[in-house]
Amino acid sequence: MVNEKVYLKNGTLFADGFERVVHGERGDYVEFTGEQIVPKLFQKFTFEEFDEKTCNKNVDFYYYYLYPDHCGYVKVYYQLKTVKYADYKIGYYYVSPSLLSDDFRDPEKLF
Repeated sequence: MVNEKVYLKNGTLFADGFERVVHGERGDYVEFTGEQIVPKLFQKFTFEEFDEKTCNKNVDFYYYYLYPDHCGYVKVYYQLKTVKYADYKIGYYYVSPSLLSDDFRDPEKLF
């Protein structure tokens, strides 16, 4: 775990730390636990607040598409299944570094 505050491009605090950066065929993603994420997350298609403890995990898709409160442009993945193209872990959240503040994208801070 990296104990560094993570901000979105608009300056909103997104998380109080992160686990790691995952490198896959579809780019880099920052991995978070639910405890690290600060704002409420909402489901993209139902607009309901997301709760990982009560969400349906027996579905045919690989992740829930979420977004932080008041930041609908930020795509957050809640991973439900493993994939072949990256080492995503079930039950973790993922965000592209391109959606985070430029300070966070400094390579020295990612590793």
